[in-house]
This record gives sequence, structure tokens and C-alpha cells, in this order.
Amino acid sequence: MIAILQWGTLIICSVVLLLRVPDAIRGRNRTVFGIMVLATLCSLLSVPGPYEAIDAALGGWNLTHLILRFIVFAAVLLVGVRVARGLGDPRGHRLITGPAGRWALAVSSVAVAATFAFMDTRGSSVGLLDVADNGGHNAVLAPFYAAAGRTYPAFVSLALLPALLATARSHLPRLVRAGASLTCIGAVAAVLSIPASFAPEAWVPAQQTVNYLAVLGYVLGLGLFWVSGLVAKESGNARATFRKN
Repeated sequence: MIAILQWGTLIICSVVLLLRVPDAIRGRNRTVFGIMVLATLCSLLSVPGPYEAIDAALGGWNLTHLILRFIVFAAVLLVGVRVARGLGDPRGHRLITGPAGRWALAVSSVAVAATFAFMDTRGSSVGLLDVADNGGHNAVLAPFYAAAGRTYPAFVSLALLPALLATARSHLPRLVRAGASLTCIGAVAAVLSIPASFAPEAWVPAQQTVNYLAVLGYVLGLGLFWVSGLVAKESGNARATFRKN
């Protein structure tokens, strides 16, 4: 089940990335292309084979997972700014780029680095599952490390939710509403991933499902927003567009 989620997410991210290449070459919406590059990289580093190969080159201390957390933060920041601008959401944009957003990013980054430093992270392990199973202080710190890594994405998601819900319930074209609905699902999953970090071991498949649902919701939502823009361009329907600025 987890392997299907890992490879399925990687394939979907890769397909959306490839579809975005022509526009990126023409200089259109390169921010979204950058988001898809980061999302695909995150998905790649969540697959055992590539993760273990890269982490072995870095010494086998799971530094790859720490790097993955910061790549996720960068991707989430870009997504938040892009979606807030696209939906014409000044409140969400202000929360993400203003003092509150900067503090959320800083606190999450420090918390992730600190908990990682206090764990015994020897032995490459995707998701640090084997590290958490080592017992002792690792078993205590691992859920807090996971929750710290999901706090900033949850903050950005909460900032975007009001505008996403309003768009999903609006009278805009179906593709725009569908894009907002999928992104909304990703945002809700990102928020739920924090309590899911403390779920018992028997709930690991459900926990992983929530994590990957957050990624897929955002990626597919952005993909539909892009398609709605193409449709609007061909039909000349300004209401169908996802703002570029």
C-alpha cells in the first residue's frame, strides 16, 4: 500500500512536471514549474531506492530526510504565495509572506533541526521509520520531529483554506472550482498530518495516506488551475483564469 502511494505520487508529479515544460521554456508561470520540480524531487526522495542511494552517499545518517524537510518548506512557501495571488487572496498572502509566516517558517525550521540533532539517526530509513523503532529517546522524539516538519505546511494550508473554500463554492467555471476543491483536500490533509504524526504504529498506512493525499491534492489542484487557464485562453473567458500575478 505504502509503495503504491510512493510510486503513484512520484509518477503523477513527474507527469504534471513534464506537461509544464513547454510553458516554462516560453517563460510562462515559471513559479509553478519550480513548484513542480520541488514536488517531484520530494516524491523521489520518499521512494526507498533513490532515498537510500542518496543517503548512503551522505554518510547514512538520514541527512537526506532533513534536506527533504527543507525542500518541502520551500515548495510550500512557493505554493502558498502562488495560490494566494492566483485566487486574489490578500489576507492569505499577507499571512504567508508577513511576520506571522516568517515566524512560522523560522520556528518550524529550528524545531525540525533541533529534534533531528537529538535523535540517533544512523542507518538510512525512508520516513525515519526504522529510526523511530530503535526505542529509547528516538521513539519519543520521532513523532515530534514529524510534527515539526508538518507544522509550516499546515500553517500555509490554514492561511489558504478560506479562499479555497470560497472559490470551490463560487460560480466560477467547473475547472477552477475543481482545482480549488482538490487543493482544499490537500490543505485539509496537510493540517490533519500533524495529529497523524502521533498516531500509533498500527496506523502507519493511514498516516502515510494522509501525507500523500496532501501532496496529491496540491499537485492535482495546481494542474487543474493550469488547465483552466489554457481553456480560458482558447475560449476568451476571463472568468476561467487563475491569476498569473
